[in-house]
Amino acid sequence: MAEKMTVNVTREGPIAVLEIDNVSQRNALTMAVKSVLVPALKEAEEDTGVRCIVITGAGNTFSAGGDVSLFGDMTPAKGRQIVFDQRNFLHLMLRGDTPIVAAVEGFAYGAGFGLAMAADYIVAAEDAKFCAAFNKIGLMPDGGLLWTLPQRVGMGRAKDMLMCATVVDGVEAKRLGIADQLAKPNQALNAAMDRAAAFASAAPLAVATIKSAFARYPLDLEQAFAIESDAQPALMQSEDAKEARRAFFAKEKPNFRGA
Repeated sequence: MAEKMTVNVTREGPIAVLEIDNVSQRNALTMAVKSVLVPALKEAEEDTGVRCIVITGAGNTFSAGGDVSLFGDMTPAKGRQIVFDQRNFLHLMLRGDTPIVAAVEGFAYGAGFGLAMAADYIVAAEDAKFCAAFNKIGLMPDGGLLWTLPQRVGMGRAKDMLMCATVVDGVEAKRLGIADQLAKPNQALNAAMDRAAAFASAAPLAVATIKSAFARYPLDLEQAFAIESDAQPALMQSEDAKEARRAFFAKEKPNFRGA
């Protein structure tokens, strides 16, 4: 019997952990995996008790990419549907309200690289490997990499990585800005959970507004001012802002409720 491909979902207080568990295929994002990962992410995003989501992979591998076996009987219609489904999933990551932390061990290749880059914060093990390996199978990058990668590393470095399938380890990824934090091998998830706790303790309405603004980049100055003018007055009247003011004067830690 074939190994069951799934996503393990666990909760640690306000943090939801989604672990891709398709070890026999190095956590490739197969249709079976995505059929579980997408609703799991949506459920976590819609749960008001979840203040941060952590995405990782089982077996010391984040994800080796997409399911190449699908290309054997590929048609333009099937290919378009795959890209559209992936776009909708990444929209949920990039435009959702809940901050997402990626804990990367081992390979983050192809679609796995795109998955990691759609997170708000990336923790990488020192020996992790990032690569946009699409052109090795005759494809252009997808998974939002044409948008996410240049914002982190600049256009020149993005061209090198996307056109030449350059492999970058965790140490170099941190230097370039692909990763936000380094961890020792096998410790990426622990470090990611620590960072997730910081996101989870922040005011959720404010975090959601900031994330929404970043999802609209690149912005010119007037667009940035417009977002501030629209969002800040509403936040000023929120219950969380009132709680923050109360806690400030009482010298207490605020208890944010997302209201």
